[in-house]
Amino acid sequence: MAALGLDDDELKSVEQTLARLAQLSSSIQSLKMDILKSNPLPHPSSLQASAQILQRNLQTVLDNLSENSELFSRIAVHPSTNYPGRTQENVLTQLLRKKLEPDVEELVAQGRETARLVTPEGIAELQNIWDELRLWTQSRIATYVKEEAEDVYTKAEREMGIDKVRTGLRKGLDEDSDEEDDEDEDEDGDDENEDMGEANDGDPAKSTLVGRGPEPETLLWFAARGDFELPRNIEYENKYGVKRGFDGVNIPPGSGSS
Repeated sequence: MAALGLDDDELKSVEQTLARLAQLSSSIQSLKMDILKSNPLPHPSSLQASAQILQRNLQTVLDNLSENSELFSRIAVHPSTNYPGRTQENVLTQLLRKKLEPDVEELVAQGRETARLVTPEGIAELQNIWDELRLWTQSRIATYVKEEAEDVYTKAEREMGIDKVRTGLRKGLDEDSDEEDDEDEDEDGDDENEDMGEANDGDPAKSTLVGRGPEPETLLWFAARGDFELPRNIEYENKYGVKRGFDGVNIPPGSGSS
């Protein structure tokens, strides 16, 4: 191959690379046909085996290109005078193309970026991103707990105007509901007095019967926050006779603050 300026070893390397590229192309085509012809898709173990074969073939090609990088960098490809350029124009264009196609170039860029991220510098960059994200999340959670947790309206609703929010309720969510609470408490007290009266009729031993205790939501909130007053946006499962705050809490005499 004096015309190409290659000795026997260099020509052998070119032919070896060509054979390995053909083997890789054949493996890709075989996997493609298996996927197209199979309905449903091939078994996962078969796909994994094909992927491993492709990986080995690709690694072989990359190793060969790395070993002969100096040779391939100085080889210039030119079509011979008897090449059918008119009938094989597309193939000739691909062979003489100096730049990658746009979609191939995009895939190559993604592959290089992925390879960069697994380097120590890339891992350190990802760690910095996660550290910033953790700090922002902690700050956002603290802001929500301090400023937004007890707000019955969202930030978007506040900006839009709470008078435009349709809740389906007669009163606004942030209006004082002490009057309704008092009415509920009066009704609950009357019901309890009637129940206690019926229980005590004819049986003095039942005079020490204790009424119903606080709501489960109140106990859970006290266990979590140390406070018996629940925010207004927390609903009780019991819809009638709700005991709010200290209602139903049996506090021994003399245990309160003086």
